[in-house]
Amino acid sequence: MTVCPWCGDPEQLEIGEIWGHDFTIHTCCETRHEEIITEMAHDPVWATELLRRLGAEDFTGFRLRRLYDGSFNPPVLDFKLTVEPVTFAAMRAFVGEHHAHCAPPVCWRFGAAIYNGRTRMGVVSVGNPVAPALMSRGWVEVNRLCIRRDLAPQLAWNACSQLYGHAAREAAKRGFRKIISYTRADEPGTSLAAAGWVAESTVRGRSRSSARRPRSNVNSWIDKVRWGKELRPIGRARRVDAVPDLAASWMRGQAPQLPP
Repeated sequence: MTVCPWCGDPEQLEIGEIWGHDFTIHTCCETRHEEIITEMAHDPVWATELLRRLGAEDFTGFRLRRLYDGSFNPPVLDFKLTVEPVTFAAMRAFVGEHHAHCAPPVCWRFGAAIYNGRTRMGVVSVGNPVAPALMSRGWVEVNRLCIRRDLAPQLAWNACSQLYGHAAREAAKRGFRKIISYTRADEPGTSLAAAGWVAESTVRGRSRSSARRPRSNVNSWIDKVRWGKELRPIGRARRVDAVPDLAASWMRGQAPQLPP
């Protein structure tokens, strides 16, 4: 049995409680507690391993990525990010609450959420291209990607890149040929570049509102950069270039044979 050099009692060091990303440490005396907290702040790598040995991962059921201190006192638990399914309604509610400048999308093809432990940190929504000229090409567009900004910022580290990567892989599984997205011209697009996307062109801001389809022009006048990633379809979705030319078939007097 190890004796504490400060209080002379048997040394005690264990996790007292974990709720969310916060935790408490129980020690035999206040001086020992302050010493442990100071060492954890100075050496997060050592602190992460210490928390693993104290059973933080067994207690929570999540893999601990690191202990993040930053400007937060006390430090917070940063778990390995996981991408999970999300419903359309939940995605819209999340975007409505946390997106900085865009309203929730009105439709989608698919989407996903990313979690840090039990905390939903962000969502992605993928739908048809907004620009009419880009439709019917076998393309899809990431039209919303939203990350929470009201928590410790490092809890969302790499979340955007993981969501962009997941969206591209899922689009390939569904048979799409290309995936695109847009960033404002004043945004660096670091997460897209990290996920292997390429900046393709700059789109000048213009109004998208019309009498037939009124739209908000809050972001329309801002110049944007279009990013894209070529895909290798591996799913069973019907390819656009596999659809026969129906008009030509009728003109030749042939009944067109549609693919299954």
